[in-house]
Amino acid sequence: MSVPPALLHLAIPPGSLRRARRHPRLAALSGQRSAVSRPALTVEDTAGRAFAAAGWLCLGVADAATQRHETLPVAGLPLKDAPPLDDSRTILAEGQAEITGRLLADGLELRLVHQRLTRGDETADCGEILLQGPADAAIALALALADDLPLAWSGAPPLISAVAALGIVEPPPLRAGPIPFDLPGDADTLAMFCAIVRHCLLQFDGNMLPVLRNRDIEGVHQMRVALRRLRSALSLFAPALPAALTDPLIAELRWLNGPLGRKRDIDVFLAETLVPLSAKLPDPKGLRHLATVLEDRREAAQVALDAALRSPRCLRLRLGFEDLLLKLPQAVTDSWDTALREAATQPARRFAAALLQRRARKVRKLGKRHDELDAESLHVLRIQAKKLRYAVEFFRPLFGRKSVRRFHGALAQLQDCLGALNDAAVGNMLMRDVLAAPAGDPAAAAIAGWFIGRQEMQLAHLGDAWNIYAKTAPFWKDALED
Repeated sequence: MSVPPALLHLAIPPGSLRRARRHPRLAALSGQRSAVSRPALTVEDTAGRAFAAAGWLCLGVADAATQRHETLPVAGLPLKDAPPLDDSRTILAEGQAEITGRLLADGLELRLVHQRLTRGDETADCGEILLQGPADAAIALALALADDLPLAWSGAPPLISAVAALGIVEPPPLRAGPIPFDLPGDADTLAMFCAIVRHCLLQFDGNMLPVLRNRDIEGVHQMRVALRRLRSALSLFAPALPAALTDPLIAELRWLNGPLGRKRDIDVFLAETLVPLSAKLPDPKGLRHLATVLEDRREAAQVALDAALRSPRCLRLRLGFEDLLLKLPQAVTDSWDTALREAATQPARRFAAALLQRRARKVRKLGKRHDELDAESLHVLRIQAKKLRYAVEFFRPLFGRKSVRRFHGALAQLQDCLGALNDAAVGNMLMRDVLAAPAGDPAAAAIAGWFIGRQEMQLAHLGDAWNIYAKTAPFWKDALED
């Protein structure tokens, strides 16, 4: 079986590149002397900033022999076409790179890159290790280097981070919708799973820099969604997956969801409760203590999240998914579990229809009693609706788009209503953790009343949302008979 190629971008502090050059693992694999180049760099754009507007970076690279231009997608993947290159570009920043290249054993090529850019009085630099070659060898070497070097998964080329630090671009949060995703109708279950995981990983990677830069709270939400979609995919496809490969990844996804969830809960409370409530109260000073405490907690939560995302543990998690995608086909072929092999090789459309049917049955069984459910049961209904929604979004390419759109819209309305109830419950717990009981604190009483009002409004809307969903025909019925 041929091993597919890989190109891994690994971020490293520039001051650690010397240690990397001398790493004994690289010395053992080296097949020739290192070649060093020091090209000049320019960051360019049109007068109207067409590259930035389209989500691209135009990079000029020049040395004694050659001069060329490279276009890099700011999000790490192209969401729009790059503008055409012409002679009207303006230089926004200048700098230099030092690139040490080396051919290694196992067909690998290594590049150690230090790039420094200057714009006016500001300077930003970044370090990067690029590994290119057979995926199994590249992943193994990256994991070995992470044991000794401060490597981090970058999501996009680290140069984008340096350019963003100079204020030239601002990578936006990345939703799943704009990421290209399609699959042939005759794909089997395993191919479908691999395509879904790759799509989720692209969303995770695309939100790495927005989360680390902390300019928009949506980045944390979208990264959290990416992790939830990954966990949902591992759960949905469990009958077709060897547990020995997937169980360690599930545990690590739970770990990373911890700091993401803490940051997200505080973001939502501050943006969707304190800001509108302060605007409505005639004298909002009673809320200032709560805002001050939560802002401090938000800053601490961001520091913890940054540390988690820049850690070798996060790098190993991300490389673990690359390793899973690489090993999974052979692991299924070699499995002694006949049911697993049959599930993995059956047509994806048939697998999807049966799974959607089971998920929808769970939602209907609980949801038809929505008007008598307590808070805990409503939370369970929200989780079941969310799992079904992820499954619908995963399998959308296998079915007619119009019927999927109707069902997805009704399900999304139901889940949004349940999600608002959950946000109110989480916010209420955050408030009680900081302030006194509502009876003893005017600010706490105002917030408690706010949450009660939101919950009552959503509970009143829940019946309508359920009725719309319950009357929407499932789009997968025909596929059950395939």
